[in-house]
Amino acid sequence: MTPPYEEEVDLRELLRVLGRYRWFIAAVTLIAVLAAALASVFMPSVYRVEAVVEMEKTDAKGPQQSEGKAVLESRGLLKAALEGLGIATDPKEFKSGAEAIKDTGYLRFTLEGRDAGQVTAVGAKMLELFLDQRNKIYEEYRRPMEKDLEKISGELERAGVDREKITGLITDLEKSPLTEVEQKLYALQLAQVQSMQAQEKVGLLSQYLSLKDKLASMHPARIVDDLGEAEKVRPRFLLNVAVALVLGLMLGVFAALTRHWLKN
Repeated sequence: MTPPYEEEVDLRELLRVLGRYRWFIAAVTLIAVLAAALASVFMPSVYRVEAVVEMEKTDAKGPQQSEGKAVLESRGLLKAALEGLGIATDPKEFKSGAEAIKDTGYLRFTLEGRDAGQVTAVGAKMLELFLDQRNKIYEEYRRPMEKDLEKISGELERAGVDREKITGLITDLEKSPLTEVEQKLYALQLAQVQSMQAQEKVGLLSQYLSLKDKLASMHPARIVDDLGEAEKVRPRFLLNVAVALVLGLMLGVFAALTRHWLKN
């Protein structure tokens, strides 16, 4: 059985070794920190803009987020924006992304690039082209419904006029020189027509209200949170230096222990 004091002896020996190589460990750590600092200074800056877009809603199934995400991330949309702005920069200099926000019809759009001004301008143009494209689809879906609503509205107006005419005819029949039996027969026929028109009006009114509700629930694609100023996202000087400090210290300790082990 291993005596309990042996672990303490090993720990003391370990601390003595680390103390003996403290300058070596410090040198390795310093080199790592300096390398990270120099890399952060000379690395090209990367800027990002961000916006939140709400997809169009056209039916009960809700907005097509996956479709919108694919369009926003497509190289075609990026190229079209660059061409529209007359910017000759390689599209590979930019990185676009889109993320669906859970349980909403929203998409978070991001664009990264090395020039803050270009990133802002290109991001705005991409959103403009995207909204134009999506809202053309929206209008194509909405227009036939509006025409149907207008048609039903006209039929309802005509049904109201016809009903008034029939009521007038019944009144005229009561005053006409026809026999009582003929008056009742004509009045019954007109009442049947009037009843059929009333049922038809109820059906038309139901369709009218249903279409009205659908149109009220629909909306075009729109920007919920617009692009702000481009923010620098890389390199992060302090973060890089802090990570280098930790990794350099670990590497220095490992190298010191390895060196000690090889010597013994």
